[in-house]
Amino acid sequence: MPCVFEDNRELCSPDDLCIDAHYVLFFDRQAAGLEVVGEILSTQCILIANPNGEHKDLVDMIKRRVEGYITATKYQLLMYNVPADLLAQACKITPGKKSPTITTLDDGGKAVSALVHKNDLSKIMDELQVAGATDILAMDLSNSRM
Repeated sequence: MPCVFEDNRELCSPDDLCIDAHYVLFFDRQAAGLEVVGEILSTQCILIANPNGEHKDLVDMIKRRVEGYITATKYQLLMYNVPADLLAQACKITPGKKSPTITTLDDGGKAVSALVHKNDLSKIMDELQVAGATDILAMDLSNSRM
């Protein structure tokens, strides 16, 4: 018997591991009004799939969604403005996950956006301010695809 969603869409054949991605990926304890009061045990989730299964595309999509969510929980988007002559110094502080995105402003300055690791955010913001950056903004990511 195949695994199905509540709306009767088939998720996988009996030979595949079935995961209801809607409930696994999109549950939000804050939205439900819940909070963690203590940790009882630590667990992990492992996505296992039959490499010869019929639903390789679906498994790949679930994998990309999980990877995107994990990236979003580890990084924040940092945006700031910097004079053009200080751009190289600022980009050394915020190299980004791959590279920063740079846009020229009307006044000749540069607008920079880059992903930064959440654990380093405050230190990086301080370094940017000392380096001459202004309008420094940090934004949470809800999800991503890299």
